[in-house]
Amino acid sequence: MKISIKTAVILVGLLFGYEVAHLTLFQDSDGWATMAWIESVSDDGPSANAAPEDVGRFSKVLSFEGEPSTPLVDYLTLASLTLTVVSAWVLWAREKPSIRANRWRVVFALGLISFLSVTSLALSGVIAETEKITPEAWNEVVDKLQVGDVIAYRKEKWSARRELFAKGKLTVIGYRLFKYGHLAIVVEDPNAPGRKVLFTSESAKGVNVDEDANSLQTHNWDAYRLDKWDRIDLGRIREGILRCKEKSGNFFGYDFTGMFALWNEDLKPDHAEDFGTEYICSTSVVTLLYFGGFESDATPRQELDLITPYQVVRAKGRFVKPPDLPGEE
Repeated sequence: MKISIKTAVILVGLLFGYEVAHLTLFQDSDGWATMAWIESVSDDGPSANAAPEDVGRFSKVLSFEGEPSTPLVDYLTLASLTLTVVSAWVLWAREKPSIRANRWRVVFALGLISFLSVTSLALSGVIAETEKITPEAWNEVVDKLQVGDVIAYRKEKWSARRELFAKGKLTVIGYRLFKYGHLAIVVEDPNAPGRKVLFTSESAKGVNVDEDANSLQTHNWDAYRLDKWDRIDLGRIREGILRCKEKSGNFFGYDFTGMFALWNEDLKPDHAEDFGTEYICSTSVVTLLYFGGFESDATPRQELDLITPYQVVRAKGRFVKPPDLPGEE
């Protein structure tokens, strides 16, 4: 029993230190925890050998907060958990018996009840409300987005935990490991010219353009814009979207091996038939951009590389002249 309590105290102490550091020191950092090193970009990518006028890069042009931030919940959770573990240590793990055992039992009970209550409410979403924005203000946000803007999604901590523990969405783990947890690119709907939709890949769906720009209203995100977008072949972008849609639409359309850095599809298709059937969100974006004429430095140098959303938007790249589509020769 004492060993279990001591082990719990050590684990909670590590968790406490992690959360406090995240709340106070690393809240605005470009990446978090031990996985941040994965998001570095090679210095010898395609842009290294390109002429200066052929080098392209992304810059952040817009940010939006659609999810409420709940730091108070973090502090309440940590405080109640600390009370629970410390009182448990005093009652059952310390060598010397406590002379105020009854008081410590009350502290333990209050701490445990508080921890379970706050955690349950946070995971249920009861204490989190979507940020309110008027239709007019939201339309102004959407109007600022342009075709080609890459959307990098962030997620409020308790929202990620709620989707993980209450809904079983394993893909939200990325939000806690990396700066961004999801990626999409704004494109024109091939079936409705002028309508802005989001090209991305999702688990159980694969590559899709099911959501339009209005779906961004309930998310936290940053928009990055590629300079010299006029050098992208929009006809090939449209063809790439259509070809990806033909090959997706099922559970196996999502690249689960790529998500764990085990294997990647062909990320540099020169012809429409070269597109694969399985992509994660970040590889779907870099593949579409390559097909349109932009080769990113984020593309892997070996099969075990993982491409994260932040890698895509922080990487430079080079513009290339892609082959003509059939009928354009």
